[in-house]
Amino acid sequence: MATAQSTKSSTLGFVEISEIRDSTIILREGQMRAVLAVSSANFALKSNEEKEMIIGTFQGVLNSLEFPIQILVQSRKLDLNPYIEKLKQLEDSQTNDLLRAKMQEYIEYIKEMLSTINIMNKEFYVIVGYEPVSLKEGVFGRFFRALNPTRIIKQKQEDFIRNRKLLMSRADKVGGTFAGLDLKVDLLNTEQLIALIYNSYNPDTLESIRLRDVSSIDVS
Repeated sequence: MATAQSTKSSTLGFVEISEIRDSTIILREGQMRAVLAVSSANFALKSNEEKEMIIGTFQGVLNSLEFPIQILVQSRKLDLNPYIEKLKQLEDSQTNDLLRAKMQEYIEYIKEMLSTINIMNKEFYVIVGYEPVSLKEGVFGRFFRALNPTRIIKQKQEDFIRNRKLLMSRADKVGGTFAGLDLKVDLLNTEQLIALIYNSYNPDTLESIRLRDVSSIDVS
């Protein structure tokens, strides 16, 4: 039977992240990532002309990039408990008996609806990467470093600042191009990145995790 320590070590072997700081994800081999939260657009409600324009603009956005990006879509059950609590507060402060009764009926309707269906919320992210030149050491160099997956690469502060500046320059370019599609773009800070990674590796606890900063981003 594997011990708790060995289980923890084997689990960490699947996590490619070395550390997260200054709104930057540093992978185990030193590559850097920035994550942008991007709002959505109701494509189905657009006219045919608008759809064609959006598709053409999006194609132009992808063709304008000189580096690869990743698009991440996360679906999670929408937590309406804060909304229900707010309705209850309004109900308690209501002086009109008829309105109070109607509000109570509305609250019960929402609870009943949530008990029968899952209301899902989709969140969209764009991941921008940068690989420092010093890491491009060839296949054999990567192979030998991969033999020790628990090794944490410590970058010098001056190297980190320089590489992060180049990464953020890419993130700014991506954010600007997506903003051209009338989408809101926000760079995730350190706390938001930690929450995103935690939820990605713990999908079963997604409903119970409340993220102060991530939930404050308006990506509706």
